[in-house]
Order: sequence, then C-alpha cells, then structure tokens
Amino acid sequence: MRFVILALLLAHISASTASAVQQRVFFAPSATDPAMTQFNNNHYAVVDPAVTNRGRLVLSLPGTGATPFDYRLFPQNAASLGFHALGLMYPNGSAINTLCAQNTPLDADAAGDARLEVIDGTDRVSFLSVDSTNCIQSRLLKALQYLNTTYPTRGWGQYYSGNAVLWSKVIVCGHSQGAGMAAMLAKTRVTDRCVMFTDMDWWVAGNRPYNWMSTPPQTPVDHWYLFAHERDQYLDFTQMQTCAAALDVSRYGAYLQVETATSASYGARHFLSTNLDPAPAQSTSYHGCPIVDAATPLQVDGVTPVFKPVWDYLLLHDTAPITIESASGNISILFSPGTLEQSDDLTLWTPQPAATSPLTMPPGTLPPRRFYRLSHP
Repeated sequence: MRFVILALLLAHISASTASAVQQRVFFAPSATDPAMTQFNNNHYAVVDPAVTNRGRLVLSLPGTGATPFDYRLFPQNAASLGFHALGLMYPNGSAINTLCAQNTPLDADAAGDARLEVIDGTDRVSFLSVDSTNCIQSRLLKALQYLNTTYPTRGWGQYYSGNAVLWSKVIVCGHSQGAGMAAMLAKTRVTDRCVMFTDMDWWVAGNRPYNWMSTPPQTPVDHWYLFAHERDQYLDFTQMQTCAAALDVSRYGAYLQVETATSASYGARHFLSTNLDPAPAQSTSYHGCPIVDAATPLQVDGVTPVFKPVWDYLLLHDTAPITIESASGNISILFSPGTLEQSDDLTLWTPQPAATSPLTMPPGTLPPRRFYRLSHP
C-alpha cells in the first residue's frame, strides 16, 4: 500500500511575467499536409523564448464553427507562463449534440462515438465523415512536425516521437465542442491535464449525460478542470452541473464563482464559474465569455483579460491528494480516488465509513487532534 498523510495544506500559485517578444505563427493545415483541404483555417502557435520553458504543450481546440483566430488571448497567456501553445483547427462544422439528436436520438453512445471519430479518424457514425488524415491526432502531429522543421530551435519537437504524439506532455484544452474533444482525449489518453471551457454532452432522450462522460478516464481526475458561465445561452447550467458530476470534477466540491473569490482562495476547486457580463464586442455571448477573445471581458487597461488569474489557475494549479478547507461553517475534506482513513495517534488507522469526496462534517464532530491519510491498493 502507498499512503499520503495530511495535517494541513496551504496552496500558493506563482505568477509569471509576460514577455513582449512572443513568437506567434499562423499556418494553414494544408501547409503541413496538402491532403488537408477542408477545415483549412489557420492553426495558431505561440511560444515565448524569454520565459523558462515548462516542457508542456497547451493544445487549444475551438468550438463549433470557430477557428483558432477567435481564441488568441488564451494561448498567448499560456505562452507567457512558459508553455508552448497551439490552437488547432479541426473538423468542427456542426455541433456533435445536434447531429446526434437529428440522426441517432436513441443512442446513448452516439456522442462518444462521434467524438472518437473526429479524434482518430476511424469510422464510427454515419453522420460524420472524418478520415485518418483530417482527424485531430493527425492534424496535431503534422502541425508539430511542421513547427519543428520550420522553427527547429523553438522546442516543438519535444511533443512527439516519430509519428506519435507524446500525450503525457500535452494539456488538452477546448471551448464548447472543443471542450468535449479535450475531455474525450483525456478519457482515452494519459494527458498532462484537461481544461474545459463550457462542456456538456446531454442526451435529450435519456435526460442525462451521454454514456462516455461517466467512463473511467486515462488522465487522473485530479488533473481535470472546468470553467463555465452560469448564464450560458446554449448550455443549461443545471445540466452542466450534472455533467460535471459525471466527469467527476465535482469530487472537489461544487462550482465556485470566480468573481466572489480570489485565485488564492479557490482551494482545491476543479469546477469554476462566472456570472460576469461579456465584453461589449459580444455583449450577449455568455457562452463565449470565459475564453473567446471578442466576448471575454478585459481589465481597465483594455489589454489584460479579467480571467487571467482563472486561466493561470486552470493551467498551473496542482491538487494535493487530500485537502482540508472550511466551507459554509463546516469542515470539508476533499480527496482524490482512494480510501480515506483516519487516526488519532498515527498508529491505528481505520477507513472512513462510506467516505466520498468531499466529506463534510460540522467542526464539533471532530476531536481536537485527528489525522487523515489516503490509501491506494
């Protein structure tokens, strides 16, 4: 058995200073492979050579009908933190949920099968036609190879080996349809992290999330994060909370509204929300507010995104196996998968009966001194 023992945790997130010499590149998918003639809007790559490289790639996938050009601020911010960042164009012409509802409304696996087809190009559903050349994993590999060949000193080659993407070095991110693609990548591959901006595959006929959302992930759940708008005009926020539970990001507590807290007080939260108004350029786009350039609000300088501290947290925060925090007058113990055990003397350990995260208890029920540990088989 292996254990983690906790008495007290304080989390701190360090900030990095952005450089003014970021190297930003737009390039068409067809430049990486002439066979990529559809969905040929530019990819967007950003790296900041003046910042210490973290050896991680932030992959950003746009929403339905959008392009990487619509999401330049997020990868630029990631580059300022020391990440390589790549906004990837992929087949995203129609909403997966709409296609499923129109063509296979009674199939609880349809959304998952459709997303897998877009990711790896293997034919799974009749209403999509994505081949092995135009799928996400092919486009990503070809983009990285192109960047490494064209800019050999910028470090893009560290994210693939031969013809294989090194997913363990990739932080998969996405908005809307792209968030679902990022989540499916994290379900089926061991990635470094998964960051979702508004994500929900809701099976209307079953009035619940599609099956794939509840399947065990290859990327550990403590590396999953979700940020959404409470007034999203396309996705019902109550249903989104159900989907967050299906993805297990609610293991670390209910959603926390970012404007009512500071990043230092997020605790171990993996589900963050906002109710702020979008930027004037898209004043009614609550759906795009968390990340789309034209919709995300800016600080008074007109340059810095209001959500920069949130974006930093989503990319940098590391959840300890166990955290203890005060919530609504109670004590909450949040822990990643495993068996929570308790002890008063560090000698005799007993499992916490039927413990699920978060475990919430009134302060008066705890003895003056108690220890907790998380055991894994």
